[in-house]
Parts: sequence; structure tokens; C-alpha cells
Amino acid sequence: MPPLGPPGERRAVQDRWRAVLAQELYGVMPAPPCRVEIERIPLPNEGVEHLLLRISVADRTRTFDAALWLPRERNRPAPLICGLDFVGPAGILTGDSFPLDPHAIIFARSDGGDGTGHLDDTLRGTSAGRWPVAMMRDAGFAVLVSCYGSWVPDHPDIWKRRGVHPLLDFTATREPVGAIGLWAWSLLRLIDAAAKHPEVDAERMVVAGHSRLGKAALWATANDARIRAVFANSSGCAGAAPARHPVGETLDQLRARFPHWLILNEPVPDPATLPYDQHALIALAAPRAVYVGGSEEDLWADPVGGYLALAEASRLWPREMLDCDVWPPVREMWCPGRRIINGPLGCHLRSGGHDLMPFDWKHFLGFCSSIR
Repeated sequence: MPPLGPPGERRAVQDRWRAVLAQELYGVMPAPPCRVEIERIPLPNEGVEHLLLRISVADRTRTFDAALWLPRERNRPAPLICGLDFVGPAGILTGDSFPLDPHAIIFARSDGGDGTGHLDDTLRGTSAGRWPVAMMRDAGFAVLVSCYGSWVPDHPDIWKRRGVHPLLDFTATREPVGAIGLWAWSLLRLIDAAAKHPEVDAERMVVAGHSRLGKAALWATANDARIRAVFANSSGCAGAAPARHPVGETLDQLRARFPHWLILNEPVPDPATLPYDQHALIALAAPRAVYVGGSEEDLWADPVGGYLALAEASRLWPREMLDCDVWPPVREMWCPGRRIINGPLGCHLRSGGHDLMPFDWKHFLGFCSSIR
């Protein structure tokens, strides 16, 4: 199908889709906080700053940790890559100088931790491969990362007790929101913090996320025009992968395993009856840049579906921004190492399984180098 017409038509479609996705899937994005205050604590031996973000809503204040790396060489404000990680800065750094948040609850990992979801020293360094900070800094980017479980505990019985949910205090409103929506809100608070740093170019900020955090990165981008580009890696169901594409995880399976993520209260027996699908989520980023990553063994996250949704969403981008109206067929996309770029839209397929790896970052950094 050809791209849509004038900008006003595109904006009307985006407004309608944003409202539907908020009402049906993620919940309405909460309002920004009253204040975001930052304390910067250098960690000289690590080449990074420990940031304390004090976020206030009404008379309530919560403090969250983040880490900021700046490019080694810079003569002007740097573009930023911002994201939430499953372990956070302590998982990226190899030393023990970054504190572990005792209140964070992450999804219990098989490669470390005590099985309860609490952070402990066995998790230090386990995210270094997922966040190759040296590569990003060498490419000229600043990097800002925080632990997702500090903002919203990834547990259906605890997620409302700590972090963002009690800070926002939903007792005065009947508008529901899920954990993915709150992780997206948390990403926007990192954007708030980055915009206060003179070393960061507030016009060139990127958000990135893997798996459930890729879903959150897409929803954050849909709700904040400050984000210049988004990288959603293996974001799967309720991320880039359409519910109507019959591969991988379904909304019902996601709802059963992670009931706190979304606001789905009823089963979804037939995705064809839904008033939305995930191409709408991707299209809410238009006319900004979107990059989708996937891997050939990760059928649960449906990389083909993500590619098809990206192609369908491209109708919302101005024709003059795209290199072509017709995307390569799936059989050409389905080749490990294959990267497809169409103007401000791109994707790649990697060999291997469900993970975020330096290979993924290498291709994404090449894609978004134009925003530098």
C-alpha cells in the first residue's frame, strides 16, 4: 500500500492509534513528574558517572540509580543512547564500585543471582556483552543506563509496591497502566536527566531495549517526540511483532506468564478482532528513525512478524524519506547477517537466539550514525 497523504492525515492516524494502544494494551502514559534532580558522582576507575535521579511527584520523592558514560573524544555535545537493562550499570561494569539496589526485583535469571530476583554480586558484569559501552563511546555516543527492576519490580505480586507505581499514586485515578507502560515512563525520566547534561545533545537522543524492554522503548518513543530514534531488539509480542502473525508468543500466553506487563484483562481468542496491531506502535515514531533487530532461532519473538510490521508501518513516513515503497520479500530478509535499510527505517537478522549482542549494536550504530 502507498504511504499516507499530507502530514495532518498522518498525525490524525497517529493520535487515533496512540489512544487505542493506551486504552487496550499499555495504559495511558502518566504525566511527567514535578521535578527531576540529579546528583553526579564520578567513578574515576570505571570511566563512568554514577547518577542519582531524585524524582518528585506531589509530595512524594523516589531516588533511582543510573550510569552515564561520555565519549572519549568530544568537542561538542554528544548524541545519547539511553536504555534500561535487566541488571543495570552493575551488570555492565566489571568492578564493584557501582552499588546494587537492594530494592530492585528483576526477572530471576538462570545465569546468576539467588533465584529471587534480587541483585547480588554474581550478576556483576553479566550485561557487559549486551551493552558494549566501549563500542558506543568509540562511535561518538554518550550512554545512559539504569536497572529496570529498580523502577518497576518485574514481579506480578510486587510491582505496585516499590518504585514508580507508589511514586505516581494511582489511587486518585481509574486509568490502569501496566509495567511496560511504567518502564516506558521510566525511560522518559532518563531522557529528562540526559537533557540536563551540557555534554549531551538533547536533539539527538536514542532509546534502546531488548525483549520486554524493547516493547517499553517503542512505547516510550510513541509518547515523546524528544526521542530521535529507537532500537527495539527481539521485542516480540506487544513489541514489534504483530498479534495477527501466527508465529511465536501470543497475547494470551504473555498475559498468562506476565499479567503485570499489560492491561489485558480478558483473553484474546482471535487477534483479528483487535482494534490495533503492532505496526501501529511502530508507526507512532514517524517520521523519526526506527530500527528492529531479530535472530533466526528466536521464533518466539517472531522476527519475520517484526519485519512485516515495520514494512506496514512505513506508510506513515513521508514518501520522500523512504528509499523505496516496496520492501524486499521475506525470503530475502530471512538470511542471518542480512540488514535492510529503507531511509529512516531498518532491521537486521542475526544468527543465534534471544539475546542482545555486539553484532546487533554494530549494525544499529552504523544505521544511526547519521544522527551524529
